[in-house]
Amino acid sequence: MMTPEHFTADHPYLSAAGFLAIVVCVVLGIGAINEHFLMGSLVQVALVDSVLALTGIIVLWRLSWWEKAGYTSWIRIRDLPLFILPCAVALLSLTGGIQAAAPLTLLAFAALTLIVGFAEEAWFRGLILTALLPAGIFRAAVISAVCFAAPHLLNMLGGTWDPAFTAVDTVAAFGLGLTFAALRLRTGSIWPLVGVHALFDFTSLAAIGGVEIHAQSIQILVSSVTVGIVFAAYGIFLLRGIHKTPPEMQAG
Repeated sequence: MMTPEHFTADHPYLSAAGFLAIVVCVVLGIGAINEHFLMGSLVQVALVDSVLALTGIIVLWRLSWWEKAGYTSWIRIRDLPLFILPCAVALLSLTGGIQAAAPLTLLAFAALTLIVGFAEEAWFRGLILTALLPAGIFRAAVISAVCFAAPHLLNMLGGTWDPAFTAVDTVAAFGLGLTFAALRLRTGSIWPLVGVHALFDFTSLAAIGGVEIHAQSIQILVSSVTVGIVFAAYGIFLLRGIHKTPPEMQAG
């Protein structure tokens, strides 16, 4: 009888597709509930990522992938400079000012973005990236970045995000996903990615004061695409020299 561990090792693409399908089903399912009960966008995000965090923990536990997914390793001092660029770009969101200045609001945003960071890293850099590693390091990084970017298109459902901004944000998400995958492979730890991911979301929420994004200027659209290109290039740069998967990260 084939175990889940052996299945993921033998079928990396199918496993990654299955993990992505779970994420999409959770997003769409809670979105449908929100349409009926009108809970609000922030509550919807909190519910989606709370469910994803819980289910991610369950799947990681069932597969015994805590070590493979990077949860038993911590950041090394020599790896800290690799995170300077992502952190600096995340902080750029605050250059235009802060819309949400109330301390309790910022505290709520911080808690929410930590949940989001943990949940999304668990699924995309923990489960999907690890499942894809038998297909090759570069291919795993690129496909996991595509899997990370694709669900961002769902943000335009229900009018939460402007369609044009959703499109360019998806490009930016691909670049960021490639950088995060490369950092995960290069450092061996997922924890710093949880923090950086939370920082990106926190600065964005603080800057715009919520999760709804309306029509943006052409300058912002261009800058978002530029960010995606920069991060895609940085991810490829980080992947250089990684010729094989460390034993502790091998799926199966």
